[in-house]
Amino acid sequence: MRPERAQWEEVWRQQREEDRTGQRLDIPVPPTYTSADFARPSYWSNRGKLDVPKERFISYPEAGPDNDSALMLGWAGWGHKDQAQALFELPAARTTRDGWSSERVVPLLAGLHEVMPWVKQWHGEYDDEWGDVPADELEAEYENQLRKHQVGAEELQAWRPVRKTRGRKAAAKQPALEVE
Repeated sequence: MRPERAQWEEVWRQQREEDRTGQRLDIPVPPTYTSADFARPSYWSNRGKLDVPKERFISYPEAGPDNDSALMLGWAGWGHKDQAQALFELPAARTTRDGWSSERVVPLLAGLHEVMPWVKQWHGEYDDEWGDVPADELEAEYENQLRKHQVGAEELQAWRPVRKTRGRKAAAKQPALEVE
């Protein structure tokens, strides 16, 4: 994780603590983002220095079934509870129907790890439509998934997507075909 993102996450954690206790904390202002903090310049132009989403969709790369190469998308207008629900359904489908190993499910669990603090913050009260406290149910399911796939929160926080190379470098790394 880039240092700037870690500092923002710490600020969010402290803000949640401040909200929980009602005690004012001296929370330092986190650094603003720069284009170097993003994997691609287009990501920077879409989000800007405050890392505010302007996208219409959330992408879940390589989360679809093996026989479907289409990019799986979710709506950017989903709340954190909706995002968590989608991310819970994907590992279940991929392990049950598609036979994915726990290793392949880790990126989906990393997405859950990222959204769960927000679920706890915004969905921690009884919801008539839900019939329970969404944060409690989703947290319990999150813990079940961690146990089932034998992965810890630290591993999920440290997980990063594999950078794909393009062009000549990628072509050079591919093994040559053997001709008989």
